[in-house]
Amino acid sequence: MKIGIDARCLEWRRGGVSRYLISMLKLWPQLAAKHRFVLYFQNYIPDDEFLRHPNFQLKLLKGPKVLRSHRILAEQFLMPSQMKSDNLDLFFATWYSAPLLYRRVKTVIAAWDISYSTHPKHYSWVHRISLGFFSRKSCERAAGVITCSVFDAEQIVKHYKVPPQNIITVCFAADQRFKPERNLYEIDRVREKYNLPSCFILSLGVIHNRRNVDVIINSFAQLKDKFPEFSLVVIGRISTNPYIDIEGMMKPMVQEERALYLSWIEDEDLPALYQAAHSYICTSTVDGETFMLKEAMQSGTPVITSPLLKGTIGGHGLIIEDPESIENTSDVLRIAMHQDPERDQRIEDGIKWNRQITWERAANESIAFIESR
Repeated sequence: MKIGIDARCLEWRRGGVSRYLISMLKLWPQLAAKHRFVLYFQNYIPDDEFLRHPNFQLKLLKGPKVLRSHRILAEQFLMPSQMKSDNLDLFFATWYSAPLLYRRVKTVIAAWDISYSTHPKHYSWVHRISLGFFSRKSCERAAGVITCSVFDAEQIVKHYKVPPQNIITVCFAADQRFKPERNLYEIDRVREKYNLPSCFILSLGVIHNRRNVDVIINSFAQLKDKFPEFSLVVIGRISTNPYIDIEGMMKPMVQEERALYLSWIEDEDLPALYQAAHSYICTSTVDGETFMLKEAMQSGTPVITSPLLKGTIGGHGLIIEDPESIENTSDVLRIAMHQDPERDQRIEDGIKWNRQITWERAANESIAFIESR
């Protein structure tokens, strides 16, 4: 089978989608050697070594710069002609939507969540169209949809009317570079590089309204005087709509040297960052999955999350029943920062549970689903 893949996410600042795709591209040549893969890029081809496999053909989209400067325009107007000339058997759209003007090739869509449709007020009108409209139409027409949690699959069935038998849920895994064995040299290096406090609660990830980072900040502010040894570290690009002034909220605590905000951290520093943290917190009222919780657990760092994400950690963490409540969040943070008698057991159970979830399993399930279409 000749499979086309939208690999443009590898050109952009890499996050969850790119981590999934990188893992698939590293494993599929061995697990599915009979297939040939055509990888499409928008403006440049990354120099990653794993892309130089003989089963891969790498192609740049051709067309006017104005079209190549926008993701959705390149996808809808440049991708179809390239797909047609390559005579594909199937196209795998990794970033929520696929070309709607070319319907001669079966398509599998990766729709990791559809919050842009279920919670449109959290997005600008541009993203409501480029993600919401095109994702809905792509999923409706697709031969299959891949997503990452039972909750997200249920949302796709409910809001996009995709038959359940056309959807598969694959579990994201933490990379093997995240390990519980502490590397003290790396921890000290990262602590010095980013001026991290000695003991801190970590919030890491793109800051959306649904992730309640403002609630976490206010909750910690209420507790900081009772736990003077603790600080709060928030790392992530602010992408709130309506806008929340995260930096402004944190400014008083930053001035007291009880908090730190960073918009970004180098990917290579993540393992040591997790290990430097006392606890990692990530809550959501929309997301059914997140890489970061598993990465923290696999690094030996206890996690705090909300009921919607309880499944992604196997229940091995502290749960904030109402993540939009400052009172509830404060209560759980107080347990985490106090002498928590179950802390060590949760760390051990989290590490054991996390080892059951592998990229090999995700790669096998993904390619088998694609082949079945």
